[in-house]
Amino acid sequence: MDAANLRVNARGVATVDYLKNGRWRAAVVRGRRVRYGRGAPGADVTVPTSAVAVPMIVALRVGPSGRFWALQVWQRIKGGQVELRLSRWRGAPTKLELWTHCCKWRSEIVRGRATFHGRPIFGYRSTPSGVPLDGLGRNVYIDSWRNGRWQRLMGILTHRPTGRFGLWIRPYWRGSQYAARMVGPNWGRTLAPDAFACCPQTRLR
Repeated sequence: MDAANLRVNARGVATVDYLKNGRWRAAVVRGRRVRYGRGAPGADVTVPTSAVAVPMIVALRVGPSGRFWALQVWQRIKGGQVELRLSRWRGAPTKLELWTHCCKWRSEIVRGRATFHGRPIFGYRSTPSGVPLDGLGRNVYIDSWRNGRWQRLMGILTHRPTGRFGLWIRPYWRGSQYAARMVGPNWGRTLAPDAFACCPQTRLR
């Protein structure tokens, strides 16, 4: 994906135009259904806004009703494609908190919490390795800053009922700072935006 823009008509149907391999394409999002081809008819009723802070942003717009619409881009899976992601919601965006805790086995633990409008984000079913098996569960993808670049550690599950998570940092994973990203929750008609957080390492005793 080389470029993208977003428009939404009066019926709340979003058209995402994106440039890939030198060719413009369109994805039309109606509710949770996506179709590819010609864009949706009707004038764009949204305008650009900076009323809320959203990370990894490509486009952020607001409609007459106060609903926000956003396009975000990031690489969710290590070695995978960079993803262009659409969200629509009201009020504050998804909140991701991140901090480090010292000390365990001569290293540190990265901890955090994921919420949307004060409600913790978690699922009810997952595999033993922490892969969500329902539409509510979320993995948080953690990176460390080492050797002058961000390097992916792993994805970890947010836990029921608090939305908290934690990862023990193996000594060879330690970086000067840590970053976390996650996909926002899909609750009802809300497709909450994806979230980002960053924190410094702990000074080990």
